[in-house]
Amino acid sequence: MFEPFCPNCQPIFSKKNQMLRVGKQLQLVERNYSGCGVDHYECPSCMKLYSVSYKIDRVDEIER
Repeated sequence: MFEPFCPNCQPIFSKKNQMLRVGKQLQLVERNYSGCGVDHYECPSCMKLYSVSYKIDRVDEIER
């Protein structure tokens, strides 16, 4: 399952539960891009774009 956190930014974990990741999440830019089962997300912190493929369970950075 896709974690809605940036793979590039420093992770932030909850003080009460060290296994629970918290902080800013990726923001959806475009859902089901070209009908390919791929969503595009942007990180509000580092401003990088990511392509999330649910069919092959992959997160790839997109060049601007």
